[in-house]
This record gives sequence, structure tokens and C-alpha cells, in this order.
Amino acid sequence: MAISPVARTRASIVASIIFTWWVASLLPHFKTATTSSVAPRFPSIKARWGHDTRYNASKLAIIVDPEPNPLLVPLILHMMAVVPPDWRFLFVGSRESVFSVGRGFGIQVQRSLGRIHLKVLPKPWSFEDDQHRSALWTDLRFYHDVMPKVEWMLKFDRDSILCSNSETSLNDWLDWSWVGAARYGAFRTLFGAPVATSLTRKGNRSDDGFSAHGGLSLRRVSVVKRVLEFQKWYNDSAPEDDWFAKRLQPLPGVKVLSGFHKAFAVENKVVDRPMGYYAPDRGRRLDSEVWSVPETRRKIFEYCPELRYVMDMKLERERCPEDDKRGKAKA
Repeated sequence: MAISPVARTRASIVASIIFTWWVASLLPHFKTATTSSVAPRFPSIKARWGHDTRYNASKLAIIVDPEPNPLLVPLILHMMAVVPPDWRFLFVGSRESVFSVGRGFGIQVQRSLGRIHLKVLPKPWSFEDDQHRSALWTDLRFYHDVMPKVEWMLKFDRDSILCSNSETSLNDWLDWSWVGAARYGAFRTLFGAPVATSLTRKGNRSDDGFSAHGGLSLRRVSVVKRVLEFQKWYNDSAPEDDWFAKRLQPLPGVKVLSGFHKAFAVENKVVDRPMGYYAPDRGRRLDSEVWSVPETRRKIFEYCPELRYVMDMKLERERCPEDDKRGKAKA
């Protein structure tokens, strides 16, 4: 009796299904055997997810600024180029300044790489005035909440700059507990030439030899926490950097930079080839007795041309004919 084409088709389908099930039942055993024989030939690999793995969690460069200033993006990108590549960056600001900085293309690239994080300043802290900013840096909660794993903190602001021509690295200063800008002195040299420096003390800032100015400073966070665990800053007291200076120096085991060591940063005490400069209020609050000397300015700007980023400057052709290049009229 002949088998119809329809019956043959149905039989083929049934046979195919049975064969498929049989092959499928063998696959788990085959996969296990194959994996067992091949796995020893490959090295052990551990995946490390996230971009932050290339950076050192204990090193943080931080800038706090509430104003959406166009200078901030180029300043931060320059600092990223000068600071060693294992350092992370944190920008803390208002909603407006965080939005403004975050729009910069270079900042967006660095954020995608995990090197910089932008953060709106959380409550209860405020930027309202110098008193509130000092309260921020002297609040133990700020260090616990915002930078819990940080041991070294580079604090900078829009009035400070690190020089690309510096022969020292930021990592060369990690043995110190606190290094900042030296403020005043009687006589120093600049690139081998004698330079008179200021004897004035603007703003009642003390000159005890401690290079403590906080506008551009490297701080060991564990030491800062030691101070804050038994000392409390009160409103209308000294600025936070002066306040810390008085408490750090007598602390046992603390290594602080004085004006007689190598220079980390310069404000009004002029020294050879510092790591950077601090020019408060875009240079308007620098001591004219130091910075009005044309030869001094020329040598400083040749060594650290980036200082022009943070100083209020004008073109030479804008100078008045009567200007003696020291900020005064010719006699």
C-alpha cells in the first residue's frame, strides 16, 4: 500500500522533532565537557567596572565656587593638566555654577572618564560670605560626608594657579601635613636676583613663618580631622586657614611648611620657582610694594604664564602715557 505524500511529510516532521530533542539533551553535557577542557588554557580575568578605578580615591583636588564664571572651565582643565593623573577632581558649587561648568566640552569629557565630579553644595552649608566658607572648611561633617576616603586634598579657587613650568610634582609634597602660600617676608631672591618683599600685613594676617594661606594649599585630611575632633571654629573668629595654622603647629607628629622651606605657592612673599601662585581678588589684593616692580612681574610671568588666567590684566597698548609701570604717574 503506497504512502501518501501528506503522510510522508507528517512522518518527516515527527522524526525531525524527535532528533532535535535528542540533540538538545546532549548539549548540556557537551558544554560542560568543552568548558572543562578549554578553561585551563585561559588566564584568570577580573572585571573592574567603572572609570574611577584608574584614579586614587585618597587624592582629591577640590574647588568650591558659587558663581557661574567663564574662567572656571579653562582653570579647572589647566589644573587637570598639571596635577598628576591619579588625582580626582571635585567641583562644589551652586546650581548655576554647576550647570555652567558642566556645559564645558572638556569638562564633559573628563566627567565621562570619571576624573571630575560636579556637586551642588548640600545643606546646611552656604557660600554666603567668608564666614560661611570658613564654617564649611572647619566642619568635620563636610569631610565625612563629601570626601570620606580622601587623605590628601588640594584646595584651590579661581584666584590660584599651578605652574606648568614647575619642576616639582604635587605628589612630591605628600609628606607634608599642610602646605600653602607664604605671605610676607623682608628679603628674598627671584631667579637669582634680590627682591624686596612686603613688610606690611594687610588684613591683620600674621607672619609666623608658617606657609598657611588656604587659597592654594595641600592638606592632609586626617590631620585636619584630628584638629576638628577637639577644636571648634566659631563665627567671627579667624579665617579658616589662620585658624588651622594656630592649631596645627603645636600638634605632635605634624609636618607643616614654613616660609624658610622650598616654596609651594606664592602670594606676596616672592620666592624662586614655586609650585603655583595665589592672587586674591584677581590680583587686586596683592601687595603693590612687591608686584608693582616691572622686572619682578616680567620674570614671574615668563616662568608662569598661566598666572595671567587668574589676574585682572590689560594690554600694554592700553597703558596711559603717564604710567610709570608701577601703578603711578610719572613725575
